[in-house]
Amino acid sequence: MADKFLTEAKGAIFSAFGVLPGLQYPATTGPLVREAQRHLAQLILQPIAMLMAEEATGKLGNRVLIDVVRPMQAYDAGGKARALATMIEALARAREAGIEGATLQDALAFIDWQDE
Repeated sequence: MADKFLTEAKGAIFSAFGVLPGLQYPATTGPLVREAQRHLAQLILQPIAMLMAEEATGKLGNRVLIDVVRPMQAYDAGGKARALATMIEALARAREAGIEGATLQDALAFIDWQDE
């Protein structure tokens, strides 16, 4: 029974902090770990970081940015490179068709490869 209670307690603590339950299992593989890390960073930690940055901005008088999502981009580099290539191709076709407006900077900002 102690093992069952320990597992349930871990699950409750993980849930309280926004950690996906799949991370409890020893057989969890890379894709689930990456998804859980992304979930934690985007949905739990980044909102907290934004509140901290807002408070620091008010107290320091200069704009403060705290980004916990961007450092995780190493996991997404291949997918983001493919997305950027697709967007550049779409921009080129749009220009050939006479549609103007979107730029490479827009594409970079969309996939979060542009510094603010």
